[in-house]
Amino acid sequence: MIEINREIKELLFLGPSGSYCEAAKNQFITFFPSKDIGQKPFSTVKSIIEYVEKNENAAAVIPIENSIEGIVRETMDNLLNIKDPDLQITAETVIPVNHCLVSKAGSIQKVKKIISHPQALAQCSKFIEKYFPSDIEQIEKASTSKAAQELSELDDSYAAIANAKTAELFKLNILAKNINDEKDNKTRFIFLSRCTTTPTGSDKTSIAFATKNQPGALVKVLNVFDSLNINLMYIDSRPSKKNLGEYVFFTDFEGHIKDEPTQKVLDLIKLNTNYIKLLGSYRKF
Repeated sequence: MIEINREIKELLFLGPSGSYCEAAKNQFITFFPSKDIGQKPFSTVKSIIEYVEKNENAAAVIPIENSIEGIVRETMDNLLNIKDPDLQITAETVIPVNHCLVSKAGSIQKVKKIISHPQALAQCSKFIEKYFPSDIEQIEKASTSKAAQELSELDDSYAAIANAKTAELFKLNILAKNINDEKDNKTRFIFLSRCTTTPTGSDKTSIAFATKNQPGALVKVLNVFDSLNINLMYIDSRPSKKNLGEYVFFTDFEGHIKDEPTQKVLDLIKLNTNYIKLLGSYRKF
């Protein structure tokens, strides 16, 4: 469980208002004994993490993974840049994604351009292909709610992919509902803070690591989990951004950092890596 054992005055989330991230934030806010806390929408994950790292009394809610499109690259890359070892993932939640096509226009036929977060555009590709010309312009924005907000400054030839709440919030028409290609679409959000967590018996630990540049290095790391009978729940990779062909691996596995088996895993992994970073231990959703 999360222990709110330090004063948190600000809770940041990827905005603006009406975003799926705000819905996740509203779940996390229930952790706090007092609801009198500043809640601030920011426009990018990078700006959120930079702010929280500079302000000890701040915490944040950011997206990390979508069930269809996979990891949120901006989140993963910026988690690696955190210098403060106390700032970690301390909780997670999952929010269902139900995309709508929203616009000031009164019909789909008037729409000539679609704006949204790149993952939302990808998640609705079959809908876009079915109802629009193959060359329709698709414009990427920092979030689905930001795309909806920007429609107020654009003419009615623009539409956004966002949720129904944003349509109500920004006084837009819903031209189509539930346009996701996959209906069981969900996004996982993390709570980033300097709070501490305690083992619950149903926990996961997230780490990032880079293997030594030698044959079989990654296999040796993965074999550690097998040898200790620890469930490896997730693994993905991102370029190290240092040298071509070098990657950082992101891994979730069952267990809490305060559990002896987890500590043993990390000790053994270090023998076959040249970089390892603990991202957090927290209760599984």
